Amino acid sequence: MTVLPFLLAAVRFAAPFTDGVEVPRLAGLQVLTDEPMRTRFARFAADDEELYTNACPNAEAFDLMRRLVPRFECPDADITDTYYFRWWTYRKHLKRTARGWIVTEFLPDVPWAGYGNAIICPAGHHVMEGRWLADPRYVDGCVRFWSGTDEGREVRRRYSSWIAFASLETAKVRGDLSMPLARLDDLVGFYRDWETNAVPYRQCAQPDGVNGIFPMGGDGKGMFTSLDNHEGSEYTLSGDGYRPLFNAAMYGEATAIAEIAAAAGRKDLSAEFAAKADMLARGIRGRLWNRERQFFVTVKTNGVRTAVRELHGYAPWYFGVPLEGYGAAWAPLMQPDGFLAKWGLTFPEQNAPGFKIAYEGHECQWNGPSWPYATSIALTALIRALQGEGAAALPVGKEDFARLLHQYAAAQVLVRPDGRTVKWIDENLNPFTGDWISRTVIERTPKMKARFPRERGKDYNHSTFCDLVITGLCGLRPRFADGVDVKPLAPTAWDWWCLDGVRYHGRTLTILFDRDGSRYGRGKGLSVFEDGVRKEIR
Repeated sequence: MTVLPFLLAAVRFAAPFTDGVEVPRLAGLQVLTDEPMRTRFARFAADDEELYTNACPNAEAFDLMRRLVPRFECPDADITDTYYFRWWTYRKHLKRTARGWIVTEFLPDVPWAGYGNAIICPAGHHVMEGRWLADPRYVDGCVRFWSGTDEGREVRRRYSSWIAFASLETAKVRGDLSMPLARLDDLVGFYRDWETNAVPYRQCAQPDGVNGIFPMGGDGKGMFTSLDNHEGSEYTLSGDGYRPLFNAAMYGEATAIAEIAAAAGRKDLSAEFAAKADMLARGIRGRLWNRERQFFVTVKTNGVRTAVRELHGYAPWYFGVPLEGYGAAWAPLMQPDGFLAKWGLTFPEQNAPGFKIAYEGHECQWNGPSWPYATSIALTALIRALQGEGAAALPVGKEDFARLLHQYAAAQVLVRPDGRTVKWIDENLNPFTGDWISRTVIERTPKMKARFPRERGKDYNHSTFCDLVITGLCGLRPRFADGVDVKPLAPTAWDWWCLDGVRYHGRTLTILFDRDGSRYGRGKGLSVFEDGVRKEIR
């Protein structure tokens, strides 16, 4: 694990978390106006029943977010609309507490949350999406809460997560390692907790281990076992065991800690965690790869590989596991009997035994529905695969990514009883009809309706979308190195698109494509501007 010398020279530790700091929009070229955001935010508010409010109510949303988020447009109205909608909903989940800022998953309080209604399951998504906010306090507060407060420690191992990985990815956007460096010892402690103090759960669908206790954590040999529901995915077809997401996430955590430790000059710690990452990579490729199914699958603790292919099998690409020669796994992504359905990607393949869409029993089943949580992992993994070496040999391409991003965007709607269609994000989706299953099940079941808060899943913050637009569609690839690395996955047929006002390495970026130069008047083709100055594209 190596770190560029200029990074070591630039390291500085973060100041204590503070509040009340105004972060103005950075100066620079402004190609797009704020008016599209203003218009959309007004429409979202008019369509919204504001049941639950945290730090920023609807009436203040535009004034806050216009200073915080990049502007964007493209020819696909669904993608553009959903981009602004997801920033509008993300803002709802910014919560000020006595322990600093946190980012919530549900707007109403739910009994399985911890302090402040915080749940760690989607925290990696919260940080990856929030790293594009111009004000660093929200993401820094989220990382600090989960890594360095007693309240966060009490509940952080209820679900797998990737806080160290997301912290390092945030530092790449800023060009500044101070935040993860300040949290290094806490992040190491979190990893070691998983290794040495596995969480026993007695009530699991498939009891394993001693007296039916299934250990969620390290196996003592470098890999990790998990119950499916404590990976955030209840009632999967693959069940408990060595699951691809948890192990890939721990690979991401180990590589991140190794790099952060190297920047801190702690060579022994860096070498230790680089070795852990190498062991996990070998285990993922050697144990979790099902050669017959050509996919990364769950493996039972007795060594039996399951046959079912699930979207989390793409997690090794998300976290950067070296995967040369494993590209065949991408084939079922776009197959109609695989993961591709009309309204979304199904979590298990549709041809898997036991696949079903159920409106009875538990409201959150992962045995058939489409889940935004898993979709955003799969699409981020696809971005990394398509932007990496060997992309030309894959059975998927950038047109497939754009198609799936459009599908994901178009599905984020709800048809009201009066026939109006409004923007909406909720829990699990019927991939064949576009219905939000959990919402429907709760509404139809009197006992559930009485038990759960009203519109529990409304504005559900359990996935990413804006990050997919910025890093995938527009192709901004965060790096510590100087210069701007851009590799867009926008469709070849598009004549124009623009990402404007991106805070990156302390400067303001504009990335745009204008085929003939007539839309933006800034020249033909792909252009990048840094603080208003045209930059060479890497």
